[in-house]
Amino acid sequence: MSSYLTGMNVLVTGASDGIGAELAVKLAQNGAESLILAGRNRSRLEETALRCKIPCRLVIADLATSEGVDQLLSEVSGEDIDGLVNNAGVGLGGRFEDLPLVDQDQMIFLNCQALVRLSHSLLQPMKVRQKGFILFVGSLIGYAGGPGMAAYSGTKGFVNRFAESLGWEMHDQPIRILLLAPGVTQTSFFKAAGISEDHIRAGQMSPEEVAGEAIRGLLSDRGVVVAGWRNRMLLFLVRFAPRWMVGLVSRKIFSQILTPGTDTEGKKA
Repeated sequence: MSSYLTGMNVLVTGASDGIGAELAVKLAQNGAESLILAGRNRSRLEETALRCKIPCRLVIADLATSEGVDQLLSEVSGEDIDGLVNNAGVGLGGRFEDLPLVDQDQMIFLNCQALVRLSHSLLQPMKVRQKGFILFVGSLIGYAGGPGMAAYSGTKGFVNRFAESLGWEMHDQPIRILLLAPGVTQTSFFKAAGISEDHIRAGQMSPEEVAGEAIRGLLSDRGVVVAGWRNRMLLFLVRFAPRWMVGLVSRKIFSQILTPGTDTEGKKA
């Protein structure tokens, strides 16, 4: 059965596991013809490719560096890219002043600058062909904020606003822009960010559930997908509650991340 994705060649960053891997699988299941899977771990990318059951090309690149972004763009140069999934990202948990600045700089580059550069390079050819989409993986925390994840919250706030604003810019073009804003998801994110999953459990969704909602939103050209009814309800409250109240609740939710002795060593996902 034909769908919007039929015949498309799609680049998925951060496709090694979690939401990125599940998005790749869902894209394949819904008509994508081929995928370019980008990440840092070849063996895990190979596992994702096997699950997709369509032609997949693997690109090993570290998008937390300018050289890694250049490498990826060089690898896909001259190739028609019909869709871009900006999923690669990393988190850091702990007090802002305690986290190494070099780690925060890398996080900001990966979460913000890398996706801007990829989107800028691939959007114009999509406009020329009058075909394509860009899917951004933002976060609910980008709307609410979170003490103990101050810089990370800031990067996701950027992604949320950038994706929505770009979507408004492209309203008269046949290019779909989708922001996916998941809440807490059962992935390796928390371990990589140096956060115990015991600290944040409420409303956890599986990566497959999140990816499923994202692809349904892409197919229906929804613009923004907040995965999960609990998260949609939370966002509603965040938007209408006074900010001091949001801060009070946020401090309670994230309090254990700020507890002295909590492991704050963030690692790239």
